[in-house]
Amino acid sequence: MRDKLLIGFILVIAVLTRILFLGQFPNGFTGDEAQQGYSAYSILNSGKDEWGEIFPLFPRGFGDFKPPVYTYLAIPSVALFGLSVEAVRFPAAVAGVLVVLITFYLTKQLLKDEKIALWASFLLCINPWHIQLSRTAWEGGIGILTFSLGVLFYLKSGLKNIILSVLFFGLTLYTYHSWRVFVILFIVGLVVISWKKLSISKNWVGGLILLVFIFPILLNLNSSLVRSSDVGIFSERQINSYFSDKGSSPLPPIVDKLTDNKFLFLANQFFGNYLSYLSPGFYFSGQRPDNTYLNFPHHPLLYPVEIIFWLIAIYIMITKKLENKKLIILWFILALIPSSLTIGVMNANRSPTLLPLTAIISAIGVNCLFDKLKRSKIHVGFILFFSILTFVHFYFIKLPQKSPPNLRYGYDQVFKKIIEVQNQYDEIVISKVFTEPQIFIAFYGKMDPNEFQIASKDWLRYEKSNKLYVDQLESWNLGKFYFEDINWLMKDSQRKNALIVSKPEDFPETFQSVFEVKDMKGKIIFKAVSTEK
Repeated sequence: MRDKLLIGFILVIAVLTRILFLGQFPNGFTGDEAQQGYSAYSILNSGKDEWGEIFPLFPRGFGDFKPPVYTYLAIPSVALFGLSVEAVRFPAAVAGVLVVLITFYLTKQLLKDEKIALWASFLLCINPWHIQLSRTAWEGGIGILTFSLGVLFYLKSGLKNIILSVLFFGLTLYTYHSWRVFVILFIVGLVVISWKKLSISKNWVGGLILLVFIFPILLNLNSSLVRSSDVGIFSERQINSYFSDKGSSPLPPIVDKLTDNKFLFLANQFFGNYLSYLSPGFYFSGQRPDNTYLNFPHHPLLYPVEIIFWLIAIYIMITKKLENKKLIILWFILALIPSSLTIGVMNANRSPTLLPLTAIISAIGVNCLFDKLKRSKIHVGFILFFSILTFVHFYFIKLPQKSPPNLRYGYDQVFKKIIEVQNQYDEIVISKVFTEPQIFIAFYGKMDPNEFQIASKDWLRYEKSNKLYVDQLESWNLGKFYFEDINWLMKDSQRKNALIVSKPEDFPETFQSVFEVKDMKGKIIFKAVSTEK
């Protein structure tokens, strides 16, 4: 009964930290989130996504192809709550709460210790990294839930549980790009370390089911690899960069190729990236080079005090017997590979594969600490409580005052005002300084999907122009909404009855604004001007 009450208390905290003020925090709304919502809205109302594809298995994004699970999970919440920020983020929040509960059962099954399981669930519940992922409509968070369920059922015995495990692993392949790489590697690893268990003839049913999930990805491999062509270390851009920077060498050509070639370059890139995810700075400090919102800038992913828990956990795994130690080590080693295959270091948004493992590792350490330091439990508890308070202050007070640029602060105000005044103008020209502005027009205007689908057919010319994304086109339109670079003196001032929306520096200072949007410090960041004085 005591454990049930504790789990109930943990879940209450999980609900409050993941669902409360979901539309206001984080302070902004991205194009990716808007597209997840509008894709769901379009499928709900027309049976097609915004590109006119009937119930797509790989929905087209702004240039790449999205894993489909989040889009389809958003349909019920959009149907229930309408097309809103809260509705789009709701599946991520619910999945985040469920992961907290599943982590208890997973850890209990993994380590055969209920106290560690309670600690793991609690530490994930208050985990800054996981809270952030649970409050944005980002598909990688769903994979944390489905993968955790896959591991949970794998640890149980019987054909039924193996089938359930494979089903959840299979679903994970359709949640996020990093999960695809990791799950395949993890399953191969499981086969290696648990051959006796998995080699039983009846368990091959699970293998056949897994092939059913993998087969569509293989058939659509080009679509699946579009994203990696932009951010992967094997991308054409990276290879071209290597050759352009290589320069000449005084060595014989054969020797030069052996000592300085693209394979060594890529191996060095991968190894350097991988080591960055082994750095304590990645987990326990806010000094990560990427300041995008999913990388949770300016705050540690885990609480700094957890480094003590990790050190204790590592000592325990080295010196003592631990249930399923090989599986835990396998999980950690392989979890770093997908993010290491992409450009840049310390990208938290590309490393959801580490969750909820980070909480399980911390739980092993803190449980041991509480057992050994009988008189110091209150000190550890106070440090954790203080850490939570500092995080709450950071997330709800400090971070909104300086939102990461790619969180698109102010977009909601701009596009809601555009929708309000649209009937007063024959043309509305929106600057390309707004990333993928067409999706915000559709989202906030709750545009008829059929109208959007007609316009989007023309945008596919971005592929024929060898561009990666729609907003790399010189110009495109959605009805009377035009998206292009603004040049007030050369062309835009000559338009008749048009509203021009851009940065304030794109307009003469003497022109009066139809509306302005300011940042938290009162500085004008966006401005709308009419061509009719």
